[in-house]
Amino acid sequence: MPITRCNSQIPSRLPSPIPTGRGTRSAANEIFSRFLEKRLQLPELTLPGQHLPPAPAEIDLRSLHFCSSDLMLRSAREFGAFRIRCHGISGFELSTMADEAECVFQKSKSLVVERNGPGGEVIPCVRSSKGAMEFIAHKIIGDQTHRKFWIHMGNVASRLDSIVEQVTMVLQHDTSKEFKERIQDTESVICLCRYPHNNVPRQNEDVLVKKKDRLCDHALRFYLPMEQCIFYVQTERGPLSFDAGPENIVVTVGKQLQEWSHGVFKCVPGEMIFMPSFPTTLVYSLNANILGFG
Repeated sequence: MPITRCNSQIPSRLPSPIPTGRGTRSAANEIFSRFLEKRLQLPELTLPGQHLPPAPAEIDLRSLHFCSSDLMLRSAREFGAFRIRCHGISGFELSTMADEAECVFQKSKSLVVERNGPGGEVIPCVRSSKGAMEFIAHKIIGDQTHRKFWIHMGNVASRLDSIVEQVTMVLQHDTSKEFKERIQDTESVICLCRYPHNNVPRQNEDVLVKKKDRLCDHALRFYLPMEQCIFYVQTERGPLSFDAGPENIVVTVGKQLQEWSHGVFKCVPGEMIFMPSFPTTLVYSLNANILGFG
């Protein structure tokens, strides 16, 4: 019996690829390439401009009565604080005072004003009123061991008092007669302060409310740290922190100035926070408290 072969059972041969010229691309490839270019093209991204966190203004003391006065007033209204650079008090003088400060504290325990918590300890050293300065810590001025310290203290206190006078003059711009009389009838008390290196405070609302009265019981407060620290202020906008050190004087507005200005200048509590450092366990600063009478 003859075998009948069926051509349909034989698989057909695949067609040969469409010939293209060497080094050329087919029309299909061109279309596909354009499709990919459109799909893979990254959109242009517009990045936001550099945004720095808000901070109290930094004032150059040399131009305080010129271009810097408006900046200082605006910062006092907005933040209740500002910073002063180029203040003319050298780091060498401050470091010399810091080297002898511990011995001064040991010799003058009867003059030390104790502070609770991270506030450390304070010795009121110099009082100034209407240009007249006097040493409050008179009981130890005669100690020849620390004569060098008190000479430096007198020089630094004199310059710090001059800065206080310049700042209070600027604050009187465009103010009432009553405000001018109030701020002119003030005295400054310059204090030597000692802090533990681990004076990081608990930043919660209850603690801040309790400390606000103590930290704001003045018209102005000038802080001159003898070592690098973080300065913390509690403003109406919320908490702010920034770097501070011997090259800057930080000034904060107190309750008295806010009352005299009828709320134009904002009262804020401020604190210096010193980070732990080995082997140093204690750090120092000079504070000038500007107080009104009555």
